[in-house]
Amino acid sequence: MKRKKIGEILVQENLLSPEQLDQALVESKKKKKRLGDILILMDLVTEDDIFRVLSHQLKIPLAGLASKKINSKILDLIPAAFCYKNHVVPLGFKDKFLWVAMVDPTDYETLKDMAFITGYRTKPAIEKDRVILDFLMRYHSPPFEAQDAFFSEKGPAADEIQVMDTIDDQEDISFINLERAAKGGVIRQLTNGIIANAIKEQASDIHIEPQENDVAVRFRVDGIMRDVMSFTKTAHPSVISRIKIMSNLDITQRRTPQDGRARIRVMERSFDLRISSLPTYYGEKIVIRILEASLTLPLEKLGMTKSELERFKALLKRPKGLVLITGPTGSGKTTTLYSALGYIFSPQINIVTIEDPIEYSLPGINQVQVNKATGMTFAKGLRSLLRQDPDVVMIGEIRDKETAAIALQAAQTGHLVLSTLHTNNAISAVTRLINMGMEPFWITSSLLCVIAQKLVRKIHADCSREDLIPEKILAMFPDAKPGIFKRGQGCAGCLGSGYSGRIGIYELFVPDKDIEKMILDNAQDLDILNAARMSGMKSMMEDGFQKAAAGLTTLDEVIRVAPPKRKKEGQKPSFLPQSPQKGSEPVSDSLMPLDASQKLSLKDRILVIDDDEAILRLIKKILTGEFYEVVAVSHGQEGLYQVFKYPPDLILVDYNMPGMNGLDFIKKLKDHSKVSKIPVIMLTASPAEETEIKALNMGADDWISKPIHKERLLARIKRLLKK
Repeated sequence: MKRKKIGEILVQENLLSPEQLDQALVESKKKKKRLGDILILMDLVTEDDIFRVLSHQLKIPLAGLASKKINSKILDLIPAAFCYKNHVVPLGFKDKFLWVAMVDPTDYETLKDMAFITGYRTKPAIEKDRVILDFLMRYHSPPFEAQDAFFSEKGPAADEIQVMDTIDDQEDISFINLERAAKGGVIRQLTNGIIANAIKEQASDIHIEPQENDVAVRFRVDGIMRDVMSFTKTAHPSVISRIKIMSNLDITQRRTPQDGRARIRVMERSFDLRISSLPTYYGEKIVIRILEASLTLPLEKLGMTKSELERFKALLKRPKGLVLITGPTGSGKTTTLYSALGYIFSPQINIVTIEDPIEYSLPGINQVQVNKATGMTFAKGLRSLLRQDPDVVMIGEIRDKETAAIALQAAQTGHLVLSTLHTNNAISAVTRLINMGMEPFWITSSLLCVIAQKLVRKIHADCSREDLIPEKILAMFPDAKPGIFKRGQGCAGCLGSGYSGRIGIYELFVPDKDIEKMILDNAQDLDILNAARMSGMKSMMEDGFQKAAAGLTTLDEVIRVAPPKRKKEGQKPSFLPQSPQKGSEPVSDSLMPLDASQKLSLKDRILVIDDDEAILRLIKKILTGEFYEVVAVSHGQEGLYQVFKYPPDLILVDYNMPGMNGLDFIKKLKDHSKVSKIPVIMLTASPAEETEIKALNMGADDWISKPIHKERLLARIKRLLKK
């Protein structure tokens, strides 16, 4: 039976005339491009037309490459140069065939070549050209001979990254070979390609982490870490040198931490990169923070409610006083500060900031960088800054008593002062200042407001759907009414997570006369919180619930970030914490354990307990690739704590661990009725039969030996989860 070519099939389906096909074939030979590409360029058919027809006519499945993670051993079956040249990606084995993602599955010559190269019979799955190129860029540095064609087809990509700041005084740099490798060829494209992909996926951070046998690259997207690629260990020194040269760091110094920065331009957009290097056991780890230069959000885009926003704006118009933004690391405090400065900015006032580091360049605002090496600390810089006749002062963070005292004094003497603190809620900011040694009357005479904030992930709109929330979950939120909630179902666009982007949840604490009197009387946090609630303050959890009800986020995100307090039996749920015991810590957001019926995530949560870091990383990579949610810990006691904190759907526990071995862990687990039914798989490198019998007698549901075999592990996990 004659094999049909793509052109013949399109003609047969009346999507193309024979004359148009002949014309396209001539263009294909002339331009030396694939027929499918020419047909699309000539606007004769669309890529979707080709997909639909080929899949239907030839019964060829869609590859779904955008949401797949493929074992590196499979990827290595076909050389990268061949993959780039022919736009193919090996997917894996099924029914004794090697399945391969291809743009044109009727390209039988390429199929034959892959069969010859690999030694396996091959079958095609269809995938879009750009998806294949994006995937190849993530997992392979383009071979030198393929770079020109690849980057010209791809559009905005690695080759269009330009270092804007020139690097001078390089004559004294040694390690000349590393420098040359970092500046050109494959290393340059690899490094730039990693950064380009991070920008494309809207990552906030890039982690380049050397391992024993390769180098892992991870992106932090929407606050969550993702494994995205790995590359050969031999390229690691050159990549590190390339990044150091971009950020003007010393490439000869590899045993001490360094910090630097660079500004790059991708197409028409400028980005600031903050680079941190850290020596680790397997080599230098690099973390790159990505910040879009001069990009500040207007206050209206932060996610505050209309009433809170108007109140905050009114406070920012005051001529003097202290405005504090609080929250944990990575909660968007600096973004809120910059947005506030953007709202205040006017040519008629003098705004000065002191920061460590300066994250965004703000035109018209005088920004000072903390530099401990030259003695420029927050406190010293702030004193000098106050002699510059400022109207508004922004302090990156209040870290010590001296800085706090100067900030409060400045707020009392006619300056509007904005700064941040690390606390979990708004009320705790008062306690933190008092613990720093500030007198209560200083606080009451200076403090305008405290905004506490955290970030929750936003539902991915393209795959969102209505979601039925169990009454048991709604009962955790006081005065919650059944409504229409949504969640992301998970798609290629969000890499199966169901989320895209983040939004803030807030509580705005504005001390009134009664609260100021309570602060002067050294009242307990709980009493101040009660008074603030009576005056209309809304908690972050309430704000999060309203955003979930509006379809912006999910209740499981709210529970993860700002959990409701545990209620006692027969007691109405309360946003307020229980009264602290004498000598207790200030009010803080404590995590509330959820039982299995309360868990909202679409993913099955698997707890992995093993003190071998390599095993943890391997298992996490396997399971996250299958869209499981993985919690990894290295100590038995910590693992037990995690079980009671957030009960998982399944547990993998190592036989030998510090503090508590696997058998003791299983015994303690099975002794508690609430968690005894969680399935457990024992991991071990010990003699098989003896360990298996001990584990099963203790109550383990299954047992697996090391080294870990991916398919065996997944089969056993799926079997137990189905139960």
